[in-house]
Amino acid sequence: MTYLKMSLKNLYRRRYRTLFTMTAIGVAIALMILLTSVSLGLKENSDASGSIDFWVVPADSDILDPVLGSGQTMLGDVHSEIETLFLDPGVKGASPVLNRVVYAYANDPNETSVVLAMGVIPGAIDIMPFAASGFTGGDPYFFGGGWTDEAVINRQMAALLGLGVGDRLNLDISTGIFASPKGFRVVNIIDTVDYSGIPVVVIHLSELQYITGNLEGDRADQILVEGPDAGPLLEKLYPDHLVLSGSEYTAFKIVSDKRILATAAATALVSFILGMLFIGTTMVMSVSELEGDMAVMSAIGISRISILKSVFYESLFLSAGGGLIGVLLAVVGKVFLNNMLTRVIGFNVSPAIDPMLLVGGFIVSVCAGIFTGIMVALLMKRPDMTRAF
Repeated sequence: MTYLKMSLKNLYRRRYRTLFTMTAIGVAIALMILLTSVSLGLKENSDASGSIDFWVVPADSDILDPVLGSGQTMLGDVHSEIETLFLDPGVKGASPVLNRVVYAYANDPNETSVVLAMGVIPGAIDIMPFAASGFTGGDPYFFGGGWTDEAVINRQMAALLGLGVGDRLNLDISTGIFASPKGFRVVNIIDTVDYSGIPVVVIHLSELQYITGNLEGDRADQILVEGPDAGPLLEKLYPDHLVLSGSEYTAFKIVSDKRILATAAATALVSFILGMLFIGTTMVMSVSELEGDMAVMSAIGISRISILKSVFYESLFLSAGGGLIGVLLAVVGKVFLNNMLTRVIGFNVSPAIDPMLLVGGFIVSVCAGIFTGIMVALLMKRPDMTRAF
């Protein structure tokens, strides 16, 4: 306890330098968190992700990327699986999701555009785009009902094809002589589903399954589940697939996407190095200034290990304080960063600051402090006894 008090006293004695060092570390940590969160925000709609409790995805897929993973088929008999889920009182909402890259045109089939089609069961979960107005609830076509021809599009899709509510839209999986487009009517235009700003059209799951050849086998890419107590049931129903909670889903997105993983790794490394530099510089100055005090401590019988402990604790306090400042700056800076990116690139990125990212940033800062504290302690010379007098 004596060493802790001594370390805190030393930090307070040089409080302006301490504050500067902690702030500098905090800025580096905040930038690491925000850059990674922007990558996650660009990958998917953060509002929808924040309302989902569990994701069921294949263990060996890249399906969390709606574009790169859109050529893979993952889960079968998804409608019957959803009916089973809804029998459990712990499940408040659930819907399969099928993502496919398709061709779309408004009037002229020679002027087609590549867009992302998203198949869902409207009304199955109370989030966008599942809850978009204009949709017929459920999935009538799969159960023998008529073709709804309903489509909800995002602003990017509307701008690309010049579509408005009530306009006709044609979708197909191919072009040329093999094309057999299906017609849809735009029933709503929403802003919440952007997938990095690419054009997106949302239709009933079974209708996208029919267009893409996935109706036989009732296949989809993933299942979204709302219900904090649904975890045990999902683990039992899907033993061969990944059942991911919110933080696990964020970690899986980072690890499964090389672009986000590279961003996270690079920013973490830079933050770690900057933290070491700031802490190391401060500690070297501190040790130099306190060399006389340390000589006195050594002269009165305080062991070298005890002196090294005080140096290590001081480094640890600096890094922990910097980490906390970084977390606070990241939370506050999210709003300003989103506003700036909206003005620069023209759409809402919604940086996805998951609690796991905040914890990760704090850990990086503390690790930098631990490493630097150990290095400074090991390299510190024995106190010069002449400095004691």
